[in-house]
Amino acid sequence: MFGSRRKAVVEKRAKQIARMVLVIIDGLQTKTYEQFVAIFSNPGNVPSTQQRDNRELSFQMQFSSSCWYDAIATYPRGPDETDEPHFYMQGGGDDWGVFISGNANRDNRVTVELHVPPGQRAGRDASVMVRALQTTPGWSSYTDREEALAIDL
Repeated sequence: MFGSRRKAVVEKRAKQIARMVLVIIDGLQTKTYEQFVAIFSNPGNVPSTQQRDNRELSFQMQFSSSCWYDAIATYPRGPDETDEPHFYMQGGGDDWGVFISGNANRDNRVTVELHVPPGQRAGRDASVMVRALQTTPGWSSYTDREEALAIDL
């Protein structure tokens, strides 16, 4: 049984994640790759040459010793590319299996799903976290997005 105290902890963390995602999206919209790297790089961890060539940055958001998110933000490689800057986040520990993605387009929704490889179990808070984030305004699941696209076609 998922106690009310545990649920409150997860809901608080969901609000922190939602705020952090807004900061990431704002950074993708308003900062160059180099500026984004300066702001979001974890101390002592700079992008490798390959990451810089690919215009990627990997960073981690640590919520506790038993819960963290690994994130990757990617910028287009050159002026000819039409891709927008985007990001992916994968929960670890208690949130293992939570997968969040989005891009720099304010009109685009942030998506969150539970993705657990076959034979593995989700973290103890993962399913509650996904439900909490899916109720956040502007967030959806991949299924919601696919249904919206089918309607638009």
